[in-house]
Amino acid sequence: MTQTITLRLITRQAGGGEIVRTRTIDWGEAVIGRATQCDICLDDLAVDLEHAVLKVVGEDRILVEAYGNDPFLVDGKPTTRIELDITGSHTIAIGDYVLVIARGPEGDIAVTVVRKEGEEHHPTPGMFSLKATMFGRRRMAWTLGVAIFLLCLIVPLAGRGILDQARIHPDQQWSTGPLSKAHAFLEKDCQACHTHAFKAVRDTACLSCHQQGGDTARIDARVEAKGSPFLPLLISDHAAHGRLVQAMPPPPTLHGKIAAVFETVVDHPRDRCASCHREHTTAPPDPVAPKTADILRPGKPALVVVNDCAACHSKLKMRLSDTKLVDTPDWNRHPDFRPLVTQGFNGAQPVLQRVSLTSRSVEQNGLTFSHRIHMNPLGGAARQAIVLGAGRGYGAALTCQSCHRPDGGGFKPIQMERDCGACHSLAFAGGPGGLQSLKHHDLRAVPGVLAGGPTEGAGPKVDPAVLRRAMAPGGLCVDCHTIRNGSGPLGAQISPVFLVNRVLPWGDFNHGVSAHAGVGAGAAACADCHKADASDRTQDVLIQGIDTCKKCHGKTEHDTPAFAGAQCSECHSYHQPGQSPRTGQDRLFTALGLPAGQKPRGLPTLGPQAP
Repeated sequence: MTQTITLRLITRQAGGGEIVRTRTIDWGEAVIGRATQCDICLDDLAVDLEHAVLKVVGEDRILVEAYGNDPFLVDGKPTTRIELDITGSHTIAIGDYVLVIARGPEGDIAVTVVRKEGEEHHPTPGMFSLKATMFGRRRMAWTLGVAIFLLCLIVPLAGRGILDQARIHPDQQWSTGPLSKAHAFLEKDCQACHTHAFKAVRDTACLSCHQQGGDTARIDARVEAKGSPFLPLLISDHAAHGRLVQAMPPPPTLHGKIAAVFETVVDHPRDRCASCHREHTTAPPDPVAPKTADILRPGKPALVVVNDCAACHSKLKMRLSDTKLVDTPDWNRHPDFRPLVTQGFNGAQPVLQRVSLTSRSVEQNGLTFSHRIHMNPLGGAARQAIVLGAGRGYGAALTCQSCHRPDGGGFKPIQMERDCGACHSLAFAGGPGGLQSLKHHDLRAVPGVLAGGPTEGAGPKVDPAVLRRAMAPGGLCVDCHTIRNGSGPLGAQISPVFLVNRVLPWGDFNHGVSAHAGVGAGAAACADCHKADASDRTQDVLIQGIDTCKKCHGKTEHDTPAFAGAQCSECHSYHQPGQSPRTGQDRLFTALGLPAGQKPRGLPTLGPQAP
């Protein structure tokens, strides 16, 4: 439950008395600024209309963050963003006002607002007057405005043929900044993106190079011909465009709402690629980014993403009433995982379903297996591995890596012959051929081998008694397979087997990350996230809840040596939902670029993946 914010506004009278007004805010967020609609209104011209926001982010914890770049003082130190523990008292100074923040007597958050003593602000009317003793400010403003209009618009348009050879070029005058390294090769080819004069860049211009499913070879050749040092990354849309527009929230500030109206009037829509990915700008400093994650360096040209995931997903159900997604305003209120697992079979086809994570979450994958028995370092399985496993490359007690073999960001599929065959023999004594070996991946051949081999021209000769023994308790099959009722003379059959490769299809987890693979100080080992050594059933869903992730994610280097970010893009990909977010080398291509002449080759093209 979000803590209540209690405001105490103290106004001192000329005669020495005080007027105290108290108000309660139940929604856990208060806007601070000069505008009258702000929750905490500070009547001071040194304060922006909407200067900062105060949010409740946890039990006895608040976040104070400036909307712009104007700092405020917290306990005497300037900052634009800070998280505070209110069990101790803190002071925030903005303009002529002081906000004292502490824990209230009823477990609430008490904010006392007082104007500083002896600093009553009475600005001289002439300070804001347009009159002047020498030059009229109004006349000067009109003169400069007309001069800029003539020099930077009319003259370049009228004399473009002459000015193309001059030292001052119109494109350079109109540009608001350099292009990022990803697009720097287009610096002198404005028409590549600005296909129509005096119109905002449309999505068709972006998708001419980046659209998923196009002629990749043709796109690569065209981009190379223009001089790009690397190949474009292909993307698809996050969702149907109409739903994206419906889900998009209005601008949070009054200034933004007014600007949106004007943008619509002048045909500058807010639902374009360029609405989020802005060019001709520089990356701002990120006060919450870890020191080792400085990919977008402040002050360097970059594609700056101006909207974040929480802007839409914090109150998504208000705009998309039919959505099945849970509102997620921030990392602390992220819903727990709901893994996609096998819940049965329709014939041989697996039935997949998302389940909630509880102590009894199970999947019906068709196998019978005990992780605890196999991982016990003093048990029989460990002894067999020591004796029989030397020829398989381990020869010691079993660990996770004995069967789960890394393959990039995931693992190779389990193979019975390779991973289990050292201890679990598939040899079967019987039939005219003597000792025979079952073909584990060819179930159609199993009845024939158990029955003594095929008869001439009549298919396998099946002995029901032999098959019943194999599928009865203590038989060859039941150690590993689930037996279910079936039709025919046997009355039973081996259940199909299906292991889901990715149980979190909408939020991919990369086992190849060093900290996830147990590499480095404070990194996670397999047992930290998978309690396999205590599981006696294959049906147990062996992943931990989101609280396990929060031990590293959302922390700083002062909290844990394995600190990691809590941005949505750490686990979710916007343009390819359900796939790994582009990280590492891919970020390097788009953010920092490559040395001249180097082109990345062989990048996997992202496409649809099965769950």
